[in-house]
Amino acid sequence: MKNTLDDWLRWQETLHSSEIDLGLDRIRQVATRLELLSPSFPIITVAGTNGKGSSVAMLDAIYRAQGFNTGNYTSPHLIDYNERIKLAGKNASDRIIIDAFQQIDQARAGVSLSYFEFGTLAAMLIFHQKNVDVAILEVGLGGRLDAANLWDASLAIITSIDIDHIDWLGDDREKIAIEKSGIMRKEIPVISGDPEPPNSIKTEANRIGASLLQFNQDFFYKKLNNSTLELASEKEKREGREIKENEWLWENKNKKYQLPFPSLAGEFQLNNASTVIAGIESLQATLKVSHNAIKQGLIEASAAGRLQILRQSPEWLVDVAHNPHAAKELAKHLKKHPVAGKTYALFSMLKDKDISQVVTILNPYIDEWHIIELDGSRGLTIDELKSCLSDLQLSGSVFPYENIAEACRVLKNIGKLKDRVVAFGSFLVVSAVTNNCNL
Repeated sequence: MKNTLDDWLRWQETLHSSEIDLGLDRIRQVATRLELLSPSFPIITVAGTNGKGSSVAMLDAIYRAQGFNTGNYTSPHLIDYNERIKLAGKNASDRIIIDAFQQIDQARAGVSLSYFEFGTLAAMLIFHQKNVDVAILEVGLGGRLDAANLWDASLAIITSIDIDHIDWLGDDREKIAIEKSGIMRKEIPVISGDPEPPNSIKTEANRIGASLLQFNQDFFYKKLNNSTLELASEKEKREGREIKENEWLWENKNKKYQLPFPSLAGEFQLNNASTVIAGIESLQATLKVSHNAIKQGLIEASAAGRLQILRQSPEWLVDVAHNPHAAKELAKHLKKHPVAGKTYALFSMLKDKDISQVVTILNPYIDEWHIIELDGSRGLTIDELKSCLSDLQLSGSVFPYENIAEACRVLKNIGKLKDRVVAFGSFLVVSAVTNNCNL
């Protein structure tokens, strides 16, 4: 008997033979029966290794600022499953999600669906029933064979590309980019935000016939500082255009926007914002957005678990960094914002991640490593974590814990006011800290 949302989710975890099973045949069969293959609203599909969740958050906030009724679908969640499906910026209710699950279960007629496929169908069914103006879908893994790629998007966005999900996507950026490029469609705009994009993105766009726009080629951004303030043109001064600190400029061949910094922490968010704005500009004929809506959306966008401070004095910082690219950005933040005391890492990773690179990048900024074992078959055991870290000759000591609650208790007791705890390595780490540390 499945009465609650938790009942449904536990059942879904046992329904399919494997946690990850890429392919579109199963979900297509059920979507066809639900008459979901030809939605009436435009779809934006977001793929990439890092920056997907932040990009979805900014897209959603900007379109809502313009007055559009939005739906967005992301994964994984940090606290509640409902975070995955949002309507007009708010989590879908248990009742709405359960109703969608019931309809999907009836329609599948024995077709085995994975946990992620069930959720993807539920999101699209809810968006259809709630008559959204635009749906924003985050790809779960890869792109070409991901459930979110079942639908033909009006816009495809590919954020940065890095080595991740090695068991499924391989350990080569060019090959990974081909999988991500699977969200492209003929004559449909695709925005690439990678500062050093793999060549295969352009090759695939040409092969498919997609309309590719690339960062630093077709659109650009620059931060404003004292020197750029002094270099403001006489024309800008005559027009009364005030140029302020903590602002940046976005431009392409047709437009130039002066904008506030995104509310999301981290300098890399300017790259995500720049990519998002390029996408919004490419859809202006379908979804008209003003300069003011872009500014408002950048200020209001929020995404939990991205350089998020949960507590001050001592500081508890959580970040979902789980690959080398994200680790570099976290390292930049720690370097730019040092603390007077110690920095303790609360850390774990999944087996298909590049733990050696991630730990090596963060090692100079960590005084002690406090490690936990993650639930599920993909998580590294404590013994595996200890073995990996011992091979890397870390500068700080390593302390293993049986569970997250024990780790949090110890760290809260040893942390002084000027210290910092940084929890990272996986969405599961951030979720565990958020749910168990009572900060």
